[in-house]
Amino acid sequence: MAHAALSPLIGPEFDKFLCASIGEDRNGTGLSVLSALARLDVDPWQEATCLARMPRDAAAARMTELMEALPHAPANAIPSAMSAVDLVALLPKLNALDVRSSDRAFAAPGLRETRVLFALSAFAVMILIVCAISANFSPGPGNGANPPAPRGDDSSTAMTRR
Repeated sequence: MAHAALSPLIGPEFDKFLCASIGEDRNGTGLSVLSALARLDVDPWQEATCLARMPRDAAAARMTELMEALPHAPANAIPSAMSAVDLVALLPKLNALDVRSSDRAFAAPGLRETRVLFALSAFAVMILIVCAISANFSPGPGNGANPPAPRGDDSSTAMTRR
């Protein structure tokens, strides 16, 4: 199954389809299209997108195949072909489909984004340069306002003794 982070690539127009009930399994657990597709290890959002792009008859046939492939088939007596047609009717029309391309979602940044990234990078480099320069000119330990007393030097003591 695809990663869940890719699900924002389609809009809420698929919610009616994905949340539609297809019955209960043999344990009495309610099955939605979303849960049924997940049980089949099929990405629900990708499958919904593919079904919406198909002709309605082909989409209904595909949905029928998927429902019949469920390991624990729904316990209710609704024929899967009739239910598949009803479910496909919940899919958005092709012209109203607002599917964002996954290529566009992960595309390289545009000119504006590139300029912003360049400006932020230049700013970061300037900050590093300022920190490096200030580290060179800042007084080290013991070189502050109260410098330690100078130690006696051999040459200075030699001159005073003469």
